[in-house]
Amino acid sequence: MDKPVVRTVMSLSLGGWLIGTILIAFVAAQNFSVVDRLLATSLHPAFHRDVGLLPAGEARAMMRYLVSEQNRLYFVWWGWAEAMLGLALLAMALRLKSGRMVLGFALMLAITAAMQLYLTPRIVDVGRALDFVPREPAPPSLRAFGILHAAYSSLDLIKLALGAWMAWLLLRLPKSISPAGSQPGIA
Repeated sequence: MDKPVVRTVMSLSLGGWLIGTILIAFVAAQNFSVVDRLLATSLHPAFHRDVGLLPAGEARAMMRYLVSEQNRLYFVWWGWAEAMLGLALLAMALRLKSGRMVLGFALMLAITAAMQLYLTPRIVDVGRALDFVPREPAPPSLRAFGILHAAYSSLDLIKLALGAWMAWLLLRLPKSISPAGSQPGIA
């Protein structure tokens, strides 16, 4: 592959990674609010009839459990997709011999690995242990879950910032090789 094609593939891959990261965060957050919105405003009579048959709060607990399991699945699979994108982008950056891009994609991949291999499994385990546990008084593991979630979110924001830097570097790459065979611009 010539360098302009590599640059195009890298741009598309990085764009997918960044948009995917934003979308997965949005979907995960919205899933929980949908539960309360449905319970409060659903216009479907059969839904309210069936919810009314359950003990108070049981429908909300069941629906939040379902959403939790969906979010867990999304984060696990998205983490593996991110790892594949990161590996591909790192390989392409090595091909371009761009030190800054290699460094940036290596950092993004390292963050992804830490999230996928440590944080995500811990969040899944602690979260599952909290399913159906009363929140009054707050269980001790709720604090641990909050800390893990904050660490994940912080690393995701750092990864997004690095991704924005990588996008900027990609935009600054020369579009073609100069006649002498050397590339002006970013090395």
